[in-house]
Amino acid sequence: MTKKVIINADDFGMSEAFNYDVVKAFNEGVVSSTTIMINQPAAPHAVALLKEAPHLYVGLHVNLTTGYPVSDPHSIPSLVKADGSYLGSKDFKTHKKSFSYTDALKETKAQIEKFRDLFGFYPSHIEPHSALDDNSARALLDAAKEYGLHAGIFYQDKYNQPSAKSYEQLESPINDAYMEMLDRGVRPEDFLLDKFHILKNHDNGLVTELHFHPGYVDQYILDNSTLTLPRVKDLETLCSQTLKGWIKDNNIELISFGDLKK
Repeated sequence: MTKKVIINADDFGMSEAFNYDVVKAFNEGVVSSTTIMINQPAAPHAVALLKEAPHLYVGLHVNLTTGYPVSDPHSIPSLVKADGSYLGSKDFKTHKKSFSYTDALKETKAQIEKFRDLFGFYPSHIEPHSALDDNSARALLDAAKEYGLHAGIFYQDKYNQPSAKSYEQLESPINDAYMEMLDRGVRPEDFLLDKFHILKNHDNGLVTELHFHPGYVDQYILDNSTLTLPRVKDLETLCSQTLKGWIKDNNIELISFGDLKK
């Protein structure tokens, strides 16, 4: 029996340097899926690069905290500063601020439409970037329902995803240990020591969903993200022969979010 795993490269479109390495991690590594930050200046560059990876699945990484929104900033006042840029994630992560459901829904739907503008079709999967609270989670789930899209996120202390009648079911190992690995950059031994419980849960029939940020950094990322050098470690690990061998030896099938629909 094979174990299905999604290894997703988050933040596609964040910068040109990062875009090149998401494609590299797919073509030369074990990345099986990516999700794009459609509001970022380098998003069109990311789309153009797909000619080098035509089979790379791309979903939507809904971003309510980095850069500028797709919507008119005046129409989503709770999310932006006076200059029209996002407030950032810090106060949302520490719960000093809460997302407005109305504004989060409006911007989420605007990003879904922007995805269609760039790709010529709607995304089949959407997910949140960075900070999340109950209001923004509910907005994302409601937008997914309205558009008929797949979305899987933690909301109200449980992992919410579409019915097993329609989609293969996901398991996500998100906990403090997982977040610590993301913050320092993933290492081959994290897989070899089964820190993501892939081997432990090998035969449970669920698809393991993993998210990383493989790529080099440039000035845009240095200016706009607190996650910098760990991205380089993610790229090194996800392209390593050690990890490729471990995946092969343990009968693991790499799939994308686009493969979940029954």
